[in-house]
Amino acid sequence: MSFLPNTPTCVQSGHLASRSTRLHAPAAHRRGWIIPQWSHTRSALDAGSITVAADLPSTSTAQREAAWELLKDFTLKEFRGAAQEPYLSSPAKRQRLREALKIAFSGPYPPAGWMGPSDDSEVLLGVVASDVKFAARAYRDWCEELGLPLVMPNSRVDGVSSAMQLRGGVYLKYNSKTQLCYVSRYDGRDRGVLLQLGQLQLGHFPLGFFDEGMTKPPPMF
Repeated sequence: MSFLPNTPTCVQSGHLASRSTRLHAPAAHRRGWIIPQWSHTRSALDAGSITVAADLPSTSTAQREAAWELLKDFTLKEFRGAAQEPYLSSPAKRQRLREALKIAFSGPYPPAGWMGPSDDSEVLLGVVASDVKFAARAYRDWCEELGLPLVMPNSRVDGVSSAMQLRGGVYLKYNSKTQLCYVSRYDGRDRGVLLQLGQLQLGHFPLGFFDEGMTKPPPMF
C-alpha cells in the first residue's frame, strides 16, 4: 500500500505525498490538482445543491464535479489546519462533507483515475489513531458506509500476535482489492482517516465521521 501517515495532498500519481513532498510540488502541478477550479463548479457548491445519498442515482455531472472539488478543498484546508470552520464546525457542515464523499465515491471521475465502485475497484484506507480501538471503529464504519469487504486486521508488530492487543498510537492500512488489512505502531501526531480513490488521496477525515456519538457497538475483531 502506498499510504504515508502524514497529512495528505491531492496528487495525480500512484503514490501518496507526505507533507515534505507536497511542499515541493511544482506550481503548475499544485494549480492543476490542489487548488479547486471554483469557476466551473461554484454554483453547484452552494448550500443545498449537493444531493443527499438517496438521490445518488440521478447525480449530475456538475454535482459530481462539485463534490470532488469540495473534497479537494477540504483536503487542502485540512493540511493547512484550516478545515474546522468551513467543513467540521457544525453538524450541517459535516453532513455536507459526508454527502460530497458519497457522491464522489458513487460514480466515475476520470481526472482522478477513479472509475467508480465495482468488483475491480481498489479503495485504500489509512487510519491513524491514538488507540487501536478507535482505529478499528473508524475502519469498520468506513467499510460499512462504502460497501467494502471488512476483513480482520493483522498485526505488523513483532511480538504482538493480535492487532487489537496493540497499545499506543497505531496506523491501520487497508486495501479493498487485495483485502489486506494490517496495523503497525504510529508515533506521529496526525489523527483521522485517509481515503484514496484512483490516484487521489483525500483527508484526514475525523475518526468518528460516520458515527459521531459512538452509538454503534465496537467491532468484533
